[in-house]
Amino acid sequence: MAATPPSLPAPAAPGPATGSSSAPGDPDSSRLRSSALQWARAAAVLLTLFLSYQFFLVLRDMIAAILSVVISVLVAIIIVFLGIPLVNRLERNARLPRTWAVLLTLVVGLGLLALLVWLLSGPLVTEGRGLAAQTPSFVRRLDAQIAGVEKQLQGHGIRLNAVSFVTSKLSSLVPQLTGFVVSGVTGALGALIDAVIAIVLAFWFLKDGAGLRRGFVALFPTRVARELDFGLDAFAVVVGGYVRAQLFLAIVVGAMAGLGTALLGVPFPLVVALAAGIFELIPLVGPFVGGGVALLLALTKSPTLAIFTVILFLGIHVVEGYLLVPRIQARFLQLHPVLTLLALFAGVEAGGFLGALVAVPAASYITVLIRAWVGDWRAQRPDLFAVGHGDSLGDIRNRRLLRSFRIFNRRGDPGSNARPPSVPPAASPNG
Repeated sequence: MAATPPSLPAPAAPGPATGSSSAPGDPDSSRLRSSALQWARAAAVLLTLFLSYQFFLVLRDMIAAILSVVISVLVAIIIVFLGIPLVNRLERNARLPRTWAVLLTLVVGLGLLALLVWLLSGPLVTEGRGLAAQTPSFVRRLDAQIAGVEKQLQGHGIRLNAVSFVTSKLSSLVPQLTGFVVSGVTGALGALIDAVIAIVLAFWFLKDGAGLRRGFVALFPTRVARELDFGLDAFAVVVGGYVRAQLFLAIVVGAMAGLGTALLGVPFPLVVALAAGIFELIPLVGPFVGGGVALLLALTKSPTLAIFTVILFLGIHVVEGYLLVPRIQARFLQLHPVLTLLALFAGVEAGGFLGALVAVPAASYITVLIRAWVGDWRAQRPDLFAVGHGDSLGDIRNRRLLRSFRIFNRRGDPGSNARPPSVPPAASPNG
């Protein structure tokens, strides 16, 4: 009997594939693609943030490098403003060559500065250390004096609880001020080494400044070159004169403050002189800050000395405001006090102490350029600034319009009973 062959398995019916691969419409595949896109977006965001931060660091370093160069150029320009009168006088009167006149001016200026630093640095650092050491006793003495005043006021029914607040603020303010003075002196000594680049730039500006200026102006068309030439002249006259005048005022006020406080017996008169001289460089608010330093030091001894110190600085302010400023500074700073104050606040917000130093001369320089531009505009278009008959009629209409917004109208208000002037009739052909 023959064996029957084994039966083969029937082929599987066609259907959806099973295994690791998914169909295109599978929900698992869609979630996988969405997750991959989200991770790609997160990685792109992180990479963008990292590259932005690196770019910010590079940009910050570039700005710092550019700012250091700009500061060196500004210091060189200030040296030029201070030295150009002596260089021109030596070249014109002493018949010295320009190079030797510039070298002699720089050597004399650096010698005087080094002598001043050598004379003041030792006593000033000693006074600063002594002030820092005596700060606790000063604060306790001031606390006792304020407590006595508070007790007297309590006897009259007036209660104050600000003694601890005042003394805590003063105890933190005086060491900060002392550290500022000491760090300022040490920083000035270090700045003498870092100022080599500024001195070299000042030498070339003083020696070849006229040639550099002519070459720079010649790069522009005639009209632009004329405006640029006037702008450079205005900068040299206004800003240069202001820098020289302000430095002279700072030296005079600092000397008067130091000498006056030394005669009155205020502690640390050199600290007062330095603070008054430095803060005098800031218009309007600087003298009050310098006087406040002297007042705080005077309060550590007695209220009577503080009163005499206030009288001293009021006298210095009178001498400065009515004798020195009108004759020295006013011709370079032709600004209204409101504009000066606004420029000062803008400078402080923009650049701190350095912004406060440059804000007022910059505002004065911009004012000169605006006045020159308006003068040229008036000369070129006089018809725009002429007042005609129609302008007076328009003024009357405008006043009537504004008067309609008032709650109470007085009879004497401008334009209340005004009528437009009658227009004369045209002349007849027969005359």
